[in-house]
Amino acid sequence: MKATVSDTIAFALQDLCVDIVTHVPGFGGSEVFESYKNVNSKNPPISFHEEVAYTICHGASIVGKRSACLIKAQGIAKAANSVVDSLYTSINAGFVTFIFDDNVGSHSDNIMETENLLKGLSLPYIIADSVTIYDDVITAFHKSEALKLPFAIIVNASEILLQVEFERQIYKKNFAYNRDILQHVVHPLFAQYQYSIFKSKQNGVTNSEIVKPNLIKVPDEIPEHSKASVKRYQQFFNVFQNFKGDIVTGDTSSSSSYSLPPYESIDIVTYIGGSIPLAIGAFLAGNKDVWALTGDFGFIAAGHLGLLEAALRQIPLKIVIFNNKKAAATGGQQIHRTVLFKILAGYESFIRNISNPEDPFEITEVLTEASKSDELRIIIANY
Repeated sequence: MKATVSDTIAFALQDLCVDIVTHVPGFGGSEVFESYKNVNSKNPPISFHEEVAYTICHGASIVGKRSACLIKAQGIAKAANSVVDSLYTSINAGFVTFIFDDNVGSHSDNIMETENLLKGLSLPYIIADSVTIYDDVITAFHKSEALKLPFAIIVNASEILLQVEFERQIYKKNFAYNRDILQHVVHPLFAQYQYSIFKSKQNGVTNSEIVKPNLIKVPDEIPEHSKASVKRYQQFFNVFQNFKGDIVTGDTSSSSSYSLPPYESIDIVTYIGGSIPLAIGAFLAGNKDVWALTGDFGFIAAGHLGLLEAALRQIPLKIVIFNNKKAAATGGQQIHRTVLFKILAGYESFIRNISNPEDPFEITEVLTEASKSDELRIIIANY
């Protein structure tokens, strides 16, 4: 078969049964995205920020669906916060980021040293050869699945319309998701263990001598320096554990300690602000009862970027914002009380409030309404 590099990548994604593809417009990636839509007779929306686009794919891959993110070289720098945390998780299905490198600067504001950036991030990658691009895409997904890590493939954007020959083959595979917070929750309690696992994967070996950390009980066994901030959410989680649904995502913050036993209320956690795009990925992968929990600082910093995408895609996520009016996980720095509501000004019809998060009856009433709704819900728990 003969086709452009752009179409060839699209055929490879189809043959791998990659259903979840995100894209932020840029030279090279936009051409492939159009090819993907034409080949698959789909019309997925564009994304506006690479951190969100990357994280959606990451969430989908954890719960067992192959995914691909199409971005330019400058975009991987914007996604770096999510990239770094994603390396300390184990994915189940292949996740490949296609980085379209404009190495002569014909369509970009600068020329990126893309390989140096990927090496600094420790994101494993290969450099595609346009002649063998079909096989290179297949290889990238297989490497991702073998390592259980996100993977990248660098594509020369200037060669995207070259004609190449290739032979097609179906590479369908089913993947299972099993809850495992040591593999899917990035948390300071697990940092040393997850770093050791990552280094082991990097070296291509399975190190059976890496000792798993004990799963302490929340909140009583939480370290003293953070126990008070964690206990603050206990009443909410006493109720929420009855509403958990298919998947619950969180941010690396105090509330995500409730991923621990006996509550086990949160399943997937990465960077501060990442819960909403992670939840979008889990939803697109087939889970329809998905909750995203975030603090007001994380939401203001990054989470609102994911909310925009959820709203544009009309995904009925259930989002809980713990409104502390401070950065509780990073020292208690104050947040002006108006900032959150300025960001949410366009979402009034979706907002529900918990005025007293110590009242189990009010919490139950609000969560019940949200869980039964077929629309987006944004619950603000006002602490």
